[in-house]
Amino acid sequence: MPQVNVSVAVPRSAGDVFAFLVDGCNLARWHSGVAEIRAERGGGETYRYRFPGRRRETRLERRVDPRGRRVSFVGERLWTPLGSQVPQHDFRVAPRGDGCHVDIRVSVRLWGGMVALWPVVEMGWRRDLPEDARRLHRVLSEGGGPR
Repeated sequence: MPQVNVSVAVPRSAGDVFAFLVDGCNLARWHSGVAEIRAERGGGETYRYRFPGRRRETRLERRVDPRGRRVSFVGERLWTPLGSQVPQHDFRVAPRGDGCHVDIRVSVRLWGGMVALWPVVEMGWRRDLPEDARRLHRVLSEGGGPR
């Protein structure tokens, strides 16, 4: 399973950053793996999102650690002619000095012919995730926060 990790220091409190990250609608503001997103009606734990390059929306489920330091978003299985994949985005927030530290991990479960392409999938995330972390830092440093 391809997995990529990056970390970023953010000059905001851990509580502010966690509140921003736990709202899945904020993912489209900074994360390259989410082109569009909206909360499902009546839920709060599920979202409908569009992966870049896809026309159809799929489901994204939020899982919040009860201790309030980690949040994950697990995608619905995305089908391709070569097989399928399920992306998972994990965020862990820890206080650090006057700000906080955010660990970001993307992992992808692959099936079918996609398994043979795991090095390509991982290479894409290795290219994109560091820029995503910089974009998160920029959004939160410029006053962007929870909506």
